[in-house]
Amino acid sequence: MKLRRIIYLGVSASLLLFVFVIDVMRKNVELNVIGLPLVRDLLIIASFVLIYLYLEARQVHRALTPIKRIGLMMIYTVITGFVCFVIAFISEDNFDQKDFALIPLTYGQLFLATFLSVLLGIFAILMFRLARGLVLFKRKRGTERNFTIFIGLALATAASTMTLEPLEYSLFTNILFGFAILFAVLNSFRLPWIVYLTKREKIFGLIYGLILFLVLIGLNVGVGMERSLLGKSLLYHSYPLSRFILLTTIFANIYFGMAFISTLFHLPTAEAFDRKSTEVTSLHNLGKLVTQVFDFNELVETVTSMTLQVCEAQSCWLEIIHHEHDQDRNTSGPKELVVLNDAGGKYSVQLAGMKNISQLEIITLLPAGERTLRDEVIEERKAIVVDDLARDSRFRRVEKSKAQIGSMVVVPLVSHAGLIGVLYATKENAYGFFKDDVDVISAFADQATVAIENSRLIKKSIERERLLREMTLAQEIQRRLLPQCLPSYAAMDIDASSIPAFEVGGDYYDVVELDDNKCGIVVGDVSGKGVSAAFYMSEVKGIFQSLSRLYPSPREFMIRANEALSSSIDKHSFVSLIYAVIDMANGTLTLARAGHCPLLHLSGENAAYLRPGGMGLGLSNGTAFAQSIEESTIRLNPGDVCVFYTDGITEARRGDDDEYGYDRLMHTVISAKQEAVSALKEHILHTVRSHADKPENDDDMTVVVVKWRGGGSQKSA
Repeated sequence: MKLRRIIYLGVSASLLLFVFVIDVMRKNVELNVIGLPLVRDLLIIASFVLIYLYLEARQVHRALTPIKRIGLMMIYTVITGFVCFVIAFISEDNFDQKDFALIPLTYGQLFLATFLSVLLGIFAILMFRLARGLVLFKRKRGTERNFTIFIGLALATAASTMTLEPLEYSLFTNILFGFAILFAVLNSFRLPWIVYLTKREKIFGLIYGLILFLVLIGLNVGVGMERSLLGKSLLYHSYPLSRFILLTTIFANIYFGMAFISTLFHLPTAEAFDRKSTEVTSLHNLGKLVTQVFDFNELVETVTSMTLQVCEAQSCWLEIIHHEHDQDRNTSGPKELVVLNDAGGKYSVQLAGMKNISQLEIITLLPAGERTLRDEVIEERKAIVVDDLARDSRFRRVEKSKAQIGSMVVVPLVSHAGLIGVLYATKENAYGFFKDDVDVISAFADQATVAIENSRLIKKSIERERLLREMTLAQEIQRRLLPQCLPSYAAMDIDASSIPAFEVGGDYYDVVELDDNKCGIVVGDVSGKGVSAAFYMSEVKGIFQSLSRLYPSPREFMIRANEALSSSIDKHSFVSLIYAVIDMANGTLTLARAGHCPLLHLSGENAAYLRPGGMGLGLSNGTAFAQSIEESTIRLNPGDVCVFYTDGITEARRGDDDEYGYDRLMHTVISAKQEAVSALKEHILHTVRSHADKPENDDDMTVVVVKWRGGGSQKSA
């Protein structure tokens, strides 16, 4: 592309230089070559066509706004006009006329004629390209057709002079010239771009248009007069080129004369257009904010600023209405709750943002505890306009010296969930707001409502995401608190499982080796569920791991564990625990229970729940707890089954009343007592789930199954 542009420019310059050499030769000797003038004109036309192609390839002026195009045209015109004026002022007319031909008497005149022709030829091309962008602004089908006809007529006019001498006339050329002027006038009515100019741009457009019109008149006079130096220079260099330049400058002259007059008539309405343009831009920007900005304070700042700008209001503020039990209060905002009003139902008001008005002035206008304009808007949920604040009965108590406000408009912010806020705008003069103002502020309020709702939803979503991450982390921590694998003994088999009701639960089980002959089994249940229950569960694990080896007696362990836990557990929480120490050398199980479910013991054909007394850990830290804890010991026989569990097993419900219960648990264990511990454990969980008939369990479920084989304390391989 760059090479092509260089070729265009290089070939064009070469052609113009070649023509200049021919002219120099013609001045010295008479060249009677047939067709030489026609070839010379064709070379000149080709050189300017290449200049046009060069500018098109560079896409010069393509993205300019109308006012910038006019400004650039004014600069080109003033510079060209000034150069032509200076040359015409200081130069002498050294052309000789022979019949219809013009002959330069000096080389300086020859060079000057070439220079002026090139200058005005390039100027005409630039003006043509810039004017084309204005005429075709928001083009219609007829617009492009009319402009194309004008171009065709201008080129035809120029082409009709190719066989004529510089001073020779042709009726056909004059007819074409007249039609070209007619279509130049027709195209000059294409001025749609003026409507879209701001007031400031229209003022500049007037100045630019007037300068263009005056300077182009001078150029047209110079180009069109055959007796002027400018006219003779163009006619000598190229008759076709001079006609094209003349038609282009005449068209520009007419066009900018029309543009000046039209802009003058549009000037009174420029302010209204500016305002509408600002409204559209502000609504567009606010619409973008709805999807791009989720910071509440930034949204409030934008809404109040735009409202102030679009309505040319004196002051503006935005209130967020909080109803009872509202969980969406933005406590991070710069303004605190300032009003508590019961007049329109119990609600409070948060002053989210304000412009050019103080909090004291707002309270003066809308005092707490009285029925105010705010209450009317909240009740009616539609915009209210106060045309004259001084005469309005709702503001009679407001001192005039404190209220420098003439009129006010109040618009509710209503979402699908109800009213969330109120937007206010004020003006110093009475009757300052028109229907358009109310419509615009209402549109702003609607956009602001969507933006604020989005902001709140995003905030909730982020909070949920954070809680989910914390819950996942807590679940992983809790999973690691439970034994990853259970010890194996020759004397007994152990298997266990714990299934939380939520992401994290409060059940706990553990198995610890106390010495070579004894192991301790503990199952606990923290009151409540969730993260707090998991926290206490981790504390219980620490207590069990540290105290179980120090206190081999289950009862003594329970007393010490209660002492350790009571100092940290919440007064509304407690932990139920069952702890058994199995002596594998003697084949005994010693049990203590702190408010937990009883141990299910199957021995032969007998089955019973062992219920030594004891209150839950954390309910009392004194003697009462120690006195409540009982300890019992049973002897284990080969084939005996002991089932530790939490209340999530026995209290699993079908519907509202039908609990799984102790009896079903006992029958379930009896029916599968011959199974291995893993199969027995799965059978218990399966029957509980089948009974509840729910995809999720209501409470944490933990079960530990021990089957005694006897035969010593050796560990299994």
